[in-house]
Amino acid sequence: MRLREKGNKDGEVVTLGWDEAQTALQAGTHEVVNDAGDGGAISGEKGPEPDASGADDLDGKTKAELEALAKERDVDISKAKTKADISEALRAPK
Repeated sequence: MRLREKGNKDGEVVTLGWDEAQTALQAGTHEVVNDAGDGGAISGEKGPEPDASGADDLDGKTKAELEALAKERDVDISKAKTKADISEALRAPK
């Protein structure tokens, strides 16, 4: 879930997992940031840092987030029909 520090309109957008986001929202420290009109990521968005285990978090991303990631990584997803297809293409060795 995309959140920004409450009251900081130009603050950095962070992506948190559901539980972490709910905790921040209930504490009143953050507010939800909506997707851009085209469904892409908002400028300045920063996701969680990858953990040392090397596991990806593709399953937790939306289709729009996966498409943006594929574009960023220059991965061809033109034949992908589902979110699972996009995830598979992103996980495939180059």
